[in-house]
Amino acid sequence: MRLRLPSYLEPVQGFQPQKAAELCALLISFSGGKIEKLKLIKIIYLTERQHLADYEEPILWDEFFSLPHGPTASAALNCIDGVLFPELTQNYFALHRKRDVCAVSQFSEIDCEFLSDAEIGSAKLVWERHKTKTASQLRNYTHKECPEYFELEHGRRSISYQDVLSAVGVSDPEEIAEEILSFRQLRQ
Repeated sequence: MRLRLPSYLEPVQGFQPQKAAELCALLISFSGGKIEKLKLIKIIYLTERQHLADYEEPILWDEFFSLPHGPTASAALNCIDGVLFPELTQNYFALHRKRDVCAVSQFSEIDCEFLSDAEIGSAKLVWERHKTKTASQLRNYTHKECPEYFELEHGRRSISYQDVLSAVGVSDPEEIAEEILSFRQLRQ
């Protein structure tokens, strides 16, 4: 009998693990080859948020959750932790002492096969805006500046695409969120 992962550890339908691995590797390269896990996952979330604001489309097609340390792209976090797609992500980065994420080889935007120029641009924009912030400062920033986030002491609470799209000021967030969810089901 095969053990089943808890649902929050399984990738959502349509999640793009190759893009997640490349986005992590790209952000790690921006930081010089090593970054705190908390900072990385906050930058990933903010990149997804920026891309949704600019293009009304996600990069990773992930699920978002409010966690005690702020909003998170769930499957991306599980990839960083080595729970999902370890055979893929080990070619890009490694988690060191459960706190730092390190590059396993040099990586730059010219190495991106799966991320589009627009997606790379969103990552660069967010990185430039937040690169000097510490992980704790980014945690606090997302608590204050992301109205879709729900403050929690324990556990997790879903953040819908509609919540994010509304928070970033996209017109007709309900219709766009429905399109994203429909399209995500086709991306399996």
